[in-house]
Amino acid sequence: MGREIQRSTESNFILTPENTSTILQDIGKRREQKGSSEQLIPQIRDLRHQSENLGDLTTVLTLFQEELLCAQHMIMESKTSNPIRAGKGLLLMTSISKDMSSFQKENKDKIDPIVNARTFRFLGRQADQLHQYPKSEKLYQQGLNFFENLNNPDQRYHRLELSGFLAFSQLKQNNSAWFDLTIKTLSDFDEAPEGIWLKNNDYYTWAVWKSGIEIRNSDSLLGNKNNTIKYRTNIISWLDDADLILKVSSINPQIRLDELAQVQSKLK
Repeated sequence: MGREIQRSTESNFILTPENTSTILQDIGKRREQKGSSEQLIPQIRDLRHQSENLGDLTTVLTLFQEELLCAQHMIMESKTSNPIRAGKGLLLMTSISKDMSSFQKENKDKIDPIVNARTFRFLGRQADQLHQYPKSEKLYQQGLNFFENLNNPDQRYHRLELSGFLAFSQLKQNNSAWFDLTIKTLSDFDEAPEGIWLKNNDYYTWAVWKSGIEIRNSDSLLGNKNNTIKYRTNIISWLDDADLILKVSSINPQIRLDELAQVQSKLK
C-alpha cells in the first residue's frame, strides 16, 4: 500500500512503518477540527496500541501527545459555553499525562530525544490549566534548556512555542520579564533561522504557534483594567497580526480563529 492510509473499523487506520508519518499528519489535521476530540481520542488510542505492537515507541509517545492536544482542545472550545465538557477535557488531560509519564519513564532511552523533550510542553500546558504557573514555568524552562542547545533549525524551532508559553506563565505570575520575552519570541518567529525555517516548511504550525502567543497574552491582559490600558497598543498590534497570519486561504485553523474572535470581542 506504500504511504496510503489503510482504514480499519476501530481506528479508521491500520498502521505500518511506511505510512506512520502520513497518518500522523492526518491526525494533526483532524484534531484541529472543532468538536473532533471525542471521536478522535479512541482512534488515537487504538493507533498507540498498534504502534506499541510494531515496537515504534517514539510514535507511541507522539500519539500520547496528540491525545493531550485533543483533551486541551475540549477545554479551549468549551471553557465558557460548556463547562461540563471542559471539565471532562481537564480530567482526560490528567489521566493521559499520567499514563504518558509512566510510559516515558519506562522507555525513555528507546524514544527520540526530540519527542521526549516535547513532553515538557504538554505537562506545562496541563499545569497552566490548573493555574499552577510556577510549575508550568519550570517545565517550559526545562524544555527550552534542551532545544536551545540544538543547532539545526528543523529541530531547534520547538523552542519558539516553549518560549511563548514561558512568557505566558510569567505574565500570570506578574513577573515583568514576560514582556521582553514575548517581544523577543515574536521577533524570532519572523527573523531567527528556526522561525524562518518553520514558516517556509510548515506555515500552518508557524501561524498557529505565533498567533497563540499573541492571543493568549492579549486575553490575559484584557482581564485586568490597568493592563488593558497600559498595553492596549500592544494588544491591538498582536491581535491584528494574529488575524493577518491566520486568514491565509491555504489554512483554516478554526479553533484558533474562534479563540481570536472571542478575544477581539473583549477589546471593543
